Amino acid sequence: MKTTSTLLKVSLVALFLFLAHLSSAATYYTCIGTNLNLNATTAPAGITYTWDVRQGATSISGYPASTAPTSFPTAGTYVVVLTATSDAASGSCPSDPVENTIIVLPPLGLTLGNPSAAAYCAANGTVNSSNIAATTTGQYTDAITANDLAISYSYSVTKDGGTAVDGATVGTIAADGTFTLNTTDAGIYIITGSVKYVQGTVTTNALLGNGCPVNATGSKTVTVTAKPAQPTVTITAAP
Repeated sequence: MKTTSTLLKVSLVALFLFLAHLSSAATYYTCIGTNLNLNATTAPAGITYTWDVRQGATSISGYPASTAPTSFPTAGTYVVVLTATSDAASGSCPSDPVENTIIVLPPLGLTLGNPSAAAYCAANGTVNSSNIAATTTGQYTDAITANDLAISYSYSVTKDGGTAVDGATVGTIAADGTFTLNTTDAGIYIITGSVKYVQGTVTTNALLGNGCPVNATGSKTVTVTAKPAQPTVTITAAP
């Protein structure tokens, strides 16, 4: 029984240490160049904090260092480690290292397809709308599949040479990013799009920053032709 009790105690201690390690670690998503603020509580007397940034088991250039990283210039997975070191003469005890994973997302890309109708009739036509498909590249699919992140599309629309209009009043955006212009207000519409990451339905791994927004390469033009006036019909009697 004593052996069993000892094993149980050891197992419980190991489980506690494992859970304690998990509670101090977190994963974050961010974008290339996003300004980050990594702060630690003030070190106790006799304790010095050191920051390390690793990819795999290797520290990146410039680390370990006394200051935390403020941004990352390239996409990839980084582990940021805060290590406490004690002054032997002080008798202080260093705390356990704190690790956080920062996933720097690759750049997104957005291409708009040609409109399904370059022109359509405001009324009385067989076509009364035009679809513009969106093709997105560079998505970090692991995070999207896990619902940590989602993709969000937005569109800017101008009319007749530059007058901005509310895209929500002249069209709709589908889940796949397709924009449908369905206004019946005649004019020439120029459509540009953008895409970015947003926090997904799972919020355990937070998205830091603005979501890496990127504009589409080029714009698309759709002409909405005015409803023609009804013709006048004249009826006379033959002589």
